Amino acid sequence: PAPAPLPLGRRPSDARHHKMRVPERVKDAGWATLLAGLCAVAAWQVWQYVHATFPLAEIWHVIGLGGLTLMRVIAMVLLASLIWVPAGVWLGLDATRARRTQFVAQFMAAFPANLFFPIFVVVIVHFHLASDIWLTPLMILGTQWYILFNVVAGAASYPADLLEVARSLHVGGRLWWLRVILPGIVPYYITGAIAASGGAWNAAIAAEVANWGDVHLAAHGLGAYIAHATLRGDTAHVGLGMTIMAAFVLLFNRAVWRPLAEYARRHFTFS
Repeated sequence: PAPAPLPLGRRPSDARHHKMRVPERVKDAGWATLLAGLCAVAAWQVWQYVHATFPLAEIWHVIGLGGLTLMRVIAMVLLASLIWVPAGVWLGLDATRARRTQFVAQFMAAFPANLFFPIFVVVIVHFHLASDIWLTPLMILGTQWYILFNVVAGAASYPADLLEVARSLHVGGRLWWLRVILPGIVPYYITGAIAASGGAWNAAIAAEVANWGDVHLAAHGLGAYIAHATLRGDTAHVGLGMTIMAAFVLLFNRAVWRPLAEYARRHFTFS
């Protein structure tokens, strides 16, 4: 018998199945459009409520307070970095030192930072210090340890052969920091700094207002605005302050932390 001819083209069932399949790009575009629409509707509803509840001057005032708190967060992250990056490198490069100090660091990280608030209040009142400046360190007391832990992890995972090469070439001092160790720990540091800055924003609600007995101190900032509105039971102003704080955090992460993290991933990650 003559051989059966080879079928040309797609089987009818396969063709029907192919026509019924929706490309993944179309699905993704549909979901993105739906989510964008829902977000737009939610944003419009929020704007309508805010516009009807708060005068424009109040909104700009709260945004300005958010800018003050943002400057405090940046200053405290930089200050904590100057202290804990060298300490973390020193600890991470020696397993014995890291093991001995690990318990102390973990205890301090778990220790309630608000127990230090009365000390700051007494010192500020006794020496007549400015609350806007000297209440600021309270924001970072509980979150600075994220920087230390991540820098220790980065230094501990640094390739020993590269350190040995630098030692053999007598690379030291500023050149060692800039060309050897800092590029190796940058991804770890950024992870810790992101966590520390996020925690500092949350801590600002308590740190910008400190009380001890009859003494009440407050700094100018978004955290104090939210704290005072909470004490008054003013839900609308609490919601306004929290919304603007969330917007500051998201925008700063988008504009600063995410590009830095992506740059560090591309340029400072050991393959």
